Amino acid sequence: MMDEETKQFYNLTAESTADRWYKNTVLMPSIQDFVSLLAEKPRILDLGCGPGYESLRLASTGAKVIGVDFSTECIRIAKERCPQCQFEVMDFRQLDGERLGKFDGVFACASLIHIDPGELPDVLEKVASVLKQDGYLVAIVRDGDGIRETWPVVDGRKMRRIVYLHPKESLILLSAPRFSYVRKGYLADELLERGWQSYIFKVES
Repeated sequence: MMDEETKQFYNLTAESTADRWYKNTVLMPSIQDFVSLLAEKPRILDLGCGPGYESLRLASTGAKVIGVDFSTECIRIAKERCPQCQFEVMDFRQLDGERLGKFDGVFACASLIHIDPGELPDVLEKVASVLKQDGYLVAIVRDGDGIRETWPVVDGRKMRRIVYLHPKESLILLSAPRFSYVRKGYLADELLERGWQSYIFKVES
């Protein structure tokens, strides 16, 4: 459930998130691990790109990157800070292959955590539809079952924030038959200790 409050949360926190994460390179080894599976100079979709900090690092590997996010403020900042990439305001539940074209890889970092498991098969179907034959998806998610609910205060307003937890077994089940599970992706220990996991899938022909 990516509701209006979630969108508003990301609009309000876009600038501070960018300030914090553009200088944080903890995911660079994860990006290099993923890109090593792809063709040289791949075309990559950054799914739920936020203000573009990982799009920048994906592009630094030689990839051509398009980032999509439903937060208009995140996309505004991404276009300013990462002009070498292309960005589109888009709810990724409405991925449009005709509009975006086909990709060698989809990088989904902390984006599928906003998708209810009931919606996930449809989202993954759309992801598969924008991947080239033998394309790859990396999903960086919070491990576990159920939901994690927090109430951060942003600009003096208490906001409800829900994160859906996705264990590996559930992702494998919900992604079938369009994806086959390949392996775990690399993640730094500090992220693993906070409950994050990375899983790599390959689209079925």
